[in-house]
Amino acid sequence: MFSSVACNTRHGARSEQRRALPSRSAGSFMTEMATPPADSRYPQWAAASGFLYAFGVFIAPLAQRAGWPLWALTGASLVLFAFLYWDVLHRRAVRPARALANLALMAVLGMALMPLNVAAVTYVLYASALAPLVLVPRRAVQLFVLLAATVLLEVVLIDIPDRLVIGSWVTFLIFATGMTNLFLGERERQLARLRRAHEEIEGLATIAERERIARDLHDVLGHTLSVIALKSELASQLAETDPARAVAEIRDVEVVSREALSEVRAAVEGYRGRGFSGELQRARQALSASGVSLDMDIEPIRLLPKLETVLALVLREAVTNVMRHAQATACRVGLHHADRSLVLTVEDNGIGGVRPSGSGLAGMLERVRSAGGRLDIDSANGVAIRATFPWSGDAAS
Repeated sequence: MFSSVACNTRHGARSEQRRALPSRSAGSFMTEMATPPADSRYPQWAAASGFLYAFGVFIAPLAQRAGWPLWALTGASLVLFAFLYWDVLHRRAVRPARALANLALMAVLGMALMPLNVAAVTYVLYASALAPLVLVPRRAVQLFVLLAATVLLEVVLIDIPDRLVIGSWVTFLIFATGMTNLFLGERERQLARLRRAHEEIEGLATIAERERIARDLHDVLGHTLSVIALKSELASQLAETDPARAVAEIRDVEVVSREALSEVRAAVEGYRGRGFSGELQRARQALSASGVSLDMDIEPIRLLPKLETVLALVLREAVTNVMRHAQATACRVGLHHADRSLVLTVEDNGIGGVRPSGSGLAGMLERVRSAGGRLDIDSANGVAIRATFPWSGDAAS
């Protein structure tokens, strides 16, 4: 009957309210309250649909053909109840103690009016339906028992027809609506916690992506811009004493700038999803233009998008190091899986030796570790880079 009151918390309009933490210092019933979700304000349509049931208080005056005093009293009670109802739904995250007091006033209002209008028990039902939004489950159940016992006692004491039927039916509704909303309210709180966890994960992923882009830009442009700055400074110093050499330095700056532009474009293409196969083609073209032969031994393996991106970036950095530093004539790229591991190897027959500065190996190591992998480098005879990643997929393509 009243379950629609609690099933719409996920549509809250604002999330900036403060949450009150449950206090157990006094151990009292009044202070052990549930922590409402961050988005605990109800939209207007949900609050209005839940309020429609309250008009049931006019059933008794209508059936009894009561005079205007009872109609006026019932109307005044409905106005007071409307304020309490709205205050519970829209202020419970800010003032949970006030919301609990409003529930108590609802129950008192209904019981005070019951001797004159038995339909006023509707207010008591609302108190039981809204209790799971304010109290922790154990305390909410205790409130159900208290409300049911109080209603039964009053039904016995007041002189109304069919007291046993009315008392039994009201007791059933208190527990039915209360327990239903108890489960719905707990589910909404769990969903709110999950939403907050997802938001935190998305925020961390965004930060990680920004750091990755910054690292890529540093790897691509850091060394190149340093060279441009040094050559530009040298050219300015030689402009008067050795104009010919200054012109040569400026031409070198032009060449380096064009290379940087090409590298930036390649990096942007990588962000657009070139993939590992596309990076292999780029490596073939780049190495061929540098006079380095390429031998590829690639198993047809289905790759997850995240792992494929890491493999493509590691391959790009490794091939860039071959072209810039290795002075090699041959390069070999391999990709295979063995013993629940996926292994990418890039080997060259160059001069060997690892250059920690400007080679991008630190960024490569960070990328491999971010994917749960391990990076091994052997520079005794040429340079052999081996990136190993956890793997549980199927090698069939």
